Amino acid sequence: MPQNTLPTLDCAVIGGGISGLTALYAIHQKRPAWQLRIFERQDRLGGILETRTENGLLIETSADSFITDPTPALKLCKELGLGDDLLGTRPAGRRAEVLCHGRLTPIPDGFQIVGARKLLPLLTSPMLSWRGKLRACCEPLIKTRAGREDESLAAFAKRRMGTEVFDRLIAPLVGGIYTADADKLSMAAALPRFLEMERMYGSLYRGLNFEAKQTPQAAQGSGARYSLFATLRGGLGQLLEKLISNVPSHMLRKGAEITNLRKQTDGLWQLEVNGSEMCCARKIILATPAFRSAALLWDIDAELAAALKDIPYASCAVVCLAYHKKQFRQLPQSFGFIVPPCEQRPILAASFASNKFPERAPDDQWLVRVFLGGACQSTVLEQSDEKLIEIATNELQRILCIRDAPHLQMVTRWPQSMPQYHLGHIERVERIEQNVRRLQNIALIGNAYRGVGIPQCIHGAMKAAEAIVETRLD
Repeated sequence: MPQNTLPTLDCAVIGGGISGLTALYAIHQKRPAWQLRIFERQDRLGGILETRTENGLLIETSADSFITDPTPALKLCKELGLGDDLLGTRPAGRRAEVLCHGRLTPIPDGFQIVGARKLLPLLTSPMLSWRGKLRACCEPLIKTRAGREDESLAAFAKRRMGTEVFDRLIAPLVGGIYTADADKLSMAAALPRFLEMERMYGSLYRGLNFEAKQTPQAAQGSGARYSLFATLRGGLGQLLEKLISNVPSHMLRKGAEITNLRKQTDGLWQLEVNGSEMCCARKIILATPAFRSAALLWDIDAELAAALKDIPYASCAVVCLAYHKKQFRQLPQSFGFIVPPCEQRPILAASFASNKFPERAPDDQWLVRVFLGGACQSTVLEQSDEKLIEIATNELQRILCIRDAPHLQMVTRWPQSMPQYHLGHIERVERIEQNVRRLQNIALIGNAYRGVGIPQCIHGAMKAAEAIVETRLD
């Protein structure tokens, strides 16, 4: 078929997760006359975000919330008219616990991800030896690192807080966010906030205390900054539904895999859909995982494709379980717990959905989500769904003293879903962006580049949409 007889779109978005849907929505808002289409290979839109309802339970099968600082996700919800449906975390229980020698122990008050703004709670914590406590309390005295070369989380944390705090607190806290190997995770790419604290204030202790004075709300609790997290009354699926409802239905194509991509001599992009159907687009946005983008771009720019392929991914699984409250000897009062690798247990963490947000379960029931897999425990995912449920329920029974089995069990696997920000990630992303600029009329978005969180994905999508609409349609 001659090139000029193919149907031509103004812009094609490949990948229908939160990044792709946000980009499609933003472009449609700015250029309503444009011919747009999103192509999603799965039979549903939303990517790894998914909300299910079953027997009165509202179940998130991956992320259950987003942070409101930075603000892109919050702004998008309000722009879509969802402001009245925003929910913050429950004020009570804004803390997490850590498994220590088989028992749950509160994360010391004032400890945030990789540093502490209070020293007394560290000194009185039963999870650390006196040697570990004293080493951690020396953090304000540790000299700032002189070099600017990339440093791993493990190296940074041990240098500033000591090995014991790293093993018992930092490794599981960060592992719960990035499902990453701490020896490979880049501080500059994953946790630049704490690098900047060290550079500006000379220590994390002083930096966290300065932050607490500026934003007292963010300093509440321990572990993550739970006071800054929000979700929607109907779950994050409500955000997906609102994005979808704000674009014409003919722009949404599910079960449509882009099997080949070519750049024509006239500058148009030629897309092969499901191995047979052909169309063209003046501009494209790739909102696919980096390895899928690499496969599509290999014949167009091998250097770009190779850099994309170099971004590794980890897999994980989420086991959602529902119990009757009467099955507990004592209901947990925190938002969940993390499991240090040194405990040698088969789960990464558990999130108590019923405690974290209201309206997630009937009053007499209790909902929990258990996380397995990640970069350091990938072999556990070789087990069957039944075995994963058995692992999760057995661990909860041992740790929380729950009687009998849950009345609801649900396993969701997310293969190759978590990009790993290894050392050198920022430089790799800069090379990718340089190559993309040379190609023209193309943008790459998603959680593989400059942040794995929902706000970062939304920000990247909005920024790409702005750039796409500002360039001329030839």
